[in-house]
Amino acid sequence: PNVGKSTLLNQLTGTSRAIVSPIPGTTRDAIDEVIERDGRTFRFIDTAGIRRKGKTHLMAEKLSVVMARKHLEAADIALLVIDATEGVSALDATIAGYAHESGRSVIILVNKWDLVLSGEKRAVSQSKAARIQESKRPNDRAAYEQRLRYSLKFLNYAPVLFISAASGKNTEKIWPLLEEVAAERRKRIPTGEMNRFLKHIDFERASVPMSKRVKIYYMTQAAVSPPTFILFTDRPVKLHFSYQRFLENQIRHAFGFVGTPIWIKNRARD
Repeated sequence: PNVGKSTLLNQLTGTSRAIVSPIPGTTRDAIDEVIERDGRTFRFIDTAGIRRKGKTHLMAEKLSVVMARKHLEAADIALLVIDATEGVSALDATIAGYAHESGRSVIILVNKWDLVLSGEKRAVSQSKAARIQESKRPNDRAAYEQRLRYSLKFLNYAPVLFISAASGKNTEKIWPLLEEVAAERRKRIPTGEMNRFLKHIDFERASVPMSKRVKIYYMTQAAVSPPTFILFTDRPVKLHFSYQRFLENQIRHAFGFVGTPIWIKNRARD
């Protein structure tokens, strides 16, 4: 709530060439905007703000949380909007987790960055106020992103954009980023190329206990949106998380997949 989602949607629709079909709901419902821009069609879903469970006393509020999660799972890309003056909250991390676990691609938008740069702040604690004062240093954006990355470690694949929805600063950069992430989400790697890649991986570097190690025969991409890979192994055991993490990092290094989670499953070859 109050992070600037609706302001951002208004900014995006106001600068676009044509709004094809606005579908308004009540204040607690999501609002859809279908926008045509440069021959491409985008459908934005402005969800209701998700509050902590303890704050959602009214049944209508609880329903809005359920519907927001449902709308998230119907999307290709989640724009995770963070209030720059507040930093990443535990609730932000929880919502980010919803997107990640359901296989949505993610772009992180740090909104109200202009307030940080100007030194303005709203109900910011002393520690946060001190960090805002640090913003006068040239490397503040990098430092802020580093803290954000630390708080959202599982979204290390998600691009970060610093914007001001109110003034429109940097919001134009969202469009090419959406197209890039959408393309990466639907990218498919041929099986031959995957297996040539697999031959050059040194799995000894994965730090997997001997009892959990498996022999890997070959690998294929089984699906897109999100990219899903099947690894064929010698035993029908669950792939150790160190294998998962190591292999995902190697796949990203070789093929990209910017902004999208990667799912890896394994099967016994027999």
